[in-house]
Amino acid sequence: MVSRLAVGVSMLLLMSAGAASAADAGGFDAHPDPNAAPSTRPAAGPEVKSIAAAGSRPVSGRNPTAAPSKRKNAAGFQQVISQKVQLKNTVTDADGDRSTLTFEVWTADAAGTPKTKVKLNDSEFGVIVSPYMASGSPVTVDVPAGRLSLNTNYVFHTSAFDGSLYETTWSPWARFRVELPVDLTLPTPDYTAPQPSPFDVTPSTLQTKPLGASAALAAKTPKATEQCSATDGDGRQVCFGTQLTRGESPKRVAAKMTAAVADVPWCNTEFPSILATRQTECDVRSVPVIIRTDGVPDAIAYFMFLRLIELDGQNSFTEHLTIEPAQQIPLDFAEIDMNLGDHLCQGSCKPVQPDASAWKGKNWWVPGEMHSASITTSYVWDATVAGQKYLYKPDVKIDGAILPADGKIRPFMTGYQWSLDYSGGTSELDQIRCDTTSAGPGTGCVFVNSAPTYALNAKAYPQAAAHAWMIQTYTPTHAGSLSARKPLYYMGDESQNTRSRARICPTGWAKDNGDASALVDVSDELNCDEFAFASSYNSGGMSAAEGGLNPAVLPGSTTPTGNACIGTYAKKLGTAVHLFSINGTDPTFKEVCGRSSMSGMHNKESMGGNFGTFMRAMRIMDKDAYWLDTRMTAGSTCLYGSATPVVCKLTAQ
Repeated sequence: MVSRLAVGVSMLLLMSAGAASAADAGGFDAHPDPNAAPSTRPAAGPEVKSIAAAGSRPVSGRNPTAAPSKRKNAAGFQQVISQKVQLKNTVTDADGDRSTLTFEVWTADAAGTPKTKVKLNDSEFGVIVSPYMASGSPVTVDVPAGRLSLNTNYVFHTSAFDGSLYETTWSPWARFRVELPVDLTLPTPDYTAPQPSPFDVTPSTLQTKPLGASAALAAKTPKATEQCSATDGDGRQVCFGTQLTRGESPKRVAAKMTAAVADVPWCNTEFPSILATRQTECDVRSVPVIIRTDGVPDAIAYFMFLRLIELDGQNSFTEHLTIEPAQQIPLDFAEIDMNLGDHLCQGSCKPVQPDASAWKGKNWWVPGEMHSASITTSYVWDATVAGQKYLYKPDVKIDGAILPADGKIRPFMTGYQWSLDYSGGTSELDQIRCDTTSAGPGTGCVFVNSAPTYALNAKAYPQAAAHAWMIQTYTPTHAGSLSARKPLYYMGDESQNTRSRARICPTGWAKDNGDASALVDVSDELNCDEFAFASSYNSGGMSAAEGGLNPAVLPGSTTPTGNACIGTYAKKLGTAVHLFSINGTDPTFKEVCGRSSMSGMHNKESMGGNFGTFMRAMRIMDKDAYWLDTRMTAGSTCLYGSATPVVCKLTAQ
């Protein structure tokens, strides 16, 4: 028995001389009737009319799908998560004949209504025709690369053909869009952009201790309390009250105090605040001076105290103290005198106590006066023993002689000690670490609980900056994010660094998963960029047993692997380089790390010597905390706002 397929093929050969070519037919039509019978677009061949009534017509499945996809969006479009798009359906024929499926794709509006037919190949009808498949078989076809656009709504349907007969209608429409979980459009690199300075940072009020640092201070800080004189026979005493918050502090009528040094413009003296960088700390306090009788206030004078500490020497540092009334001294006071009582430090740290003549400006006030008084004190420490590190907490006492305006001659004597009046969680922000190690140039000191910020040169190396931005922003670890209060912690063990990197970025991974279009020139080569950095305790490649904070492990395993990270690669598409998720992967964005195949020049130059310069300038040691500023922003360009998938157009700062 000769099958209808063979008859159909014979008839097709006989008719081939009269068949219309693509050119004769006028070429591809982007706007046919989408619902016209499949036989009006006979891409699989013409029907064989002589046997049309002899058998059953084949039928497409009722549930066509696009792949790879694990979810649909709110409008019912399958979110295809790879640029290697596959279209699927089944085909059956009641006669048991083998049949093809014709796949036709259209762009669509938000409701799924077809708009324009997509040319999937260069054939007359621009459709994909599958091979002949057995009845009941699933049919899968691959859409050629470049025929579909990212983030565009599409629909497709199929029609079956058994070599003689078409089914009379198309299958139901299936909605899909090629929507990679990660698609970051990167700015054009500017290789002339200067490297951000490690000193060009915004001071912070945050205390960020080294990893595992003890909660104990070099000198334990007691709870803030009022500091008062003895009570006299009339039940009166004078107190320095605890410092006031910005909301509690009275409105200032005095002129703004001039910071003791001109190069610290951020030392804001308009209101109480405490701010620090790695080298400078500015603590401004609003402190009341109170006269009481039997515990009831009789009069209050408000002062602003400013203490500015600069770590400006290799074996020394400097304190600048400024005192000024916040408002005119009330008439209840005859005179208020302020003097240096003493300076304190620990161990080999020694204050060089200035004498009374060192004050700039009168250090006493009478009603109506608003002037400032300031004095500078140096501290020195023993830097003669190599390989040492020390913790210091400088302290200052201010002696007050307060004379009420009531005819009494003897003033009330009391004092104000800086360390007895910290506000909130700031009591360790002025802790200083000095060292004679190789951490920085020569010897020197840093405010150890003020974490510095390393800034990437996003303008010059956007591939590396974009990768760090995405992992920092969209994974739960938020490594290095200041806004999320998730610092990076430097890990100084080179052998551990090597182990961590090898686990996340094994040899050959970048080449196997990357795209050469991302390279800068012929000398460039694909490189694996891991984040968080292998030189951090945040690295996904560092196991919990090794002290890692975020080991990247697959279920059932304890060994970190890059397969548990979000995988991306850089690729040039049109005029811009994009960062795409690896084809066929569907990150959950619950991963703790990322790895990306990109330009080796971008990866290495974004860190390399620049990070080494930062390390030495900030005297970074093992377990020290620091922030990472990726200097990348998305603005309002992300297709899904702050949600995933991550489809954004980035701008470099």
